[in-house]
Amino acid sequence: MTGRQQLCRLVADKPETRDWSVMGGVVEKPVQVPAPAPAPTAAPMPTAVVERALAAHPGVLDAAVAPSGDGVGVLVVLDEMSTALEVREDLRASLLAAGLEAEPAVLPVVRLPAPPFGTFEELVAEVAEAAASGVAEVSRYEAPSAGPEADLAGRLAGFLGLPRVGALDDFVELGGDSLVAVAFLHAVQEAYAVPLGVVELFTAGTVRGIARLLAARPAAAPQVA
Repeated sequence: MTGRQQLCRLVADKPETRDWSVMGGVVEKPVQVPAPAPAPTAAPMPTAVVERALAAHPGVLDAAVAPSGDGVGVLVVLDEMSTALEVREDLRASLLAAGLEAEPAVLPVVRLPAPPFGTFEELVAEVAEAAASGVAEVSRYEAPSAGPEADLAGRLAGFLGLPRVGALDDFVELGGDSLVAVAFLHAVQEAYAVPLGVVELFTAGTVRGIARLLAARPAAAPQVA
């Protein structure tokens, strides 16, 4: 067997070399051309994601989306069963699913102003100036500050089964009722030794309001057996 035949036999016997060729007594491995890299996909625009989410939301009757200094702002006309906070959190979930971390701000109105629309801040100012507009406070997430606010927000989120509660989120709009209020206030009293009533909770309305009540009220004296 010639040297060339032995070389061919060696190449044929090794699975990893079967695609090689022998030319002029030299083993040559075929050149593999790398596949072209896929074209980068454009990141979705926050406004486009929000518009699709609003169109799919059953409680949104009409809406206007506008850029905001903090991300995306939305004016919405809602049905009687929906709240701005609920829409805000649904929009945030849609943005996160699209890989975006923008915080949407939602302003519920009775009717939308006439186009063209400017920035969200301009829309809010325009609505606020309109008579009988029914303008409500903008639902914008604000993280609780460290200390009692963060603790209260975590406790309230646990009782309501929510992933997060903002410092300015309204207890009723979060889905809180009298049963949740009693259980939550019992936990607060055990943690802070400060008695609070259900009426006070509904009046304070927010985690920040409850934290201020706690700060303004001295802790109850320990009971003597």
